[in-house]
Amino acid sequence: MDGYTILGSFLLLFILFIYLTWFGFSVKVDNEKNNESEIKMNPYDNLPLHRKIIDKKNSKIGLIDLGNHILIIGFILLVIFVAINVD
Repeated sequence: MDGYTILGSFLLLFILFIYLTWFGFSVKVDNEKNNESEIKMNPYDNLPLHRKIIDKKNSKIGLIDLGNHILIIGFILLVIFVAINVD
């Protein structure tokens, strides 16, 4: 097993994880749509832009608390670093 095989395996598993997460969330949203047929106003529409980007429902969370996003960015930077330093 060389480095590219390991890196490709990690990338494949990461993409599979993202797909399964997206699929589960879309099933959840679809079930909620079927249960609620009336139109509701979103109470979070009047928030400032930085609260919409970070987390509009949790006012205590900050930019450092974005654990999953930081892990994804770190993984991408790791892949770039490995790709640059391959002989």
